[in-house]
Amino acid sequence: MDPTDLSEARVAEMISRVATYLRQERGLYSRASEPLTLGWRTAVQPYFSKTLLESVRAVILKGARIPPPPFYSEALAFSAGSFPDFVHLASVTYLDIIVFHDEIAVRTLFHGLVHATQMALLGVDCYSDLYVRGFVKSRSWTAIPLEAQAYQLDTRFAMSPPAPFSVEDEVSSWAQQDQY
Repeated sequence: MDPTDLSEARVAEMISRVATYLRQERGLYSRASEPLTLGWRTAVQPYFSKTLLESVRAVILKGARIPPPPFYSEALAFSAGSFPDFVHLASVTYLDIIVFHDEIAVRTLFHGLVHATQMALLGVDCYSDLYVRGFVKSRSWTAIPLEAQAYQLDTRFAMSPPAPFSVEDEVSSWAQQDQY
């Protein structure tokens, strides 16, 4: 499907489905979620606000897998196969809950926290809008500006942990400069 073939009404429907999915999954996983341990909060504390770190919760599925979203086959077809298989992702962020498949690794946690920061600052509806429009434009999951930023920041974190930066400031800057 050519992105130019999508009507604004169809894009709006896709945005609504993504926002609904994020909210529903957050509700589903909230029952099993736990606050980040002091050790995990300490590992990433220089990069995130105390408020965010105290509000984000985690779930470790330990062998279970996150099922693909209801729109998965459509996204896969639209992207010519370049949409991630959820069962192989290390984690997925649902607003303020990060669901890990097997274990928490610090870089994966950092990446999930970037998405939690994006959703907290932009709001889930705006985040969903930017995510879907980025996907429709690029037809590639990794080229979505929200994902590109999360990967850039987690790489920066991994390359030089002693040089902290504010993820909130980075997200706010991208939003103000219309980089999403």
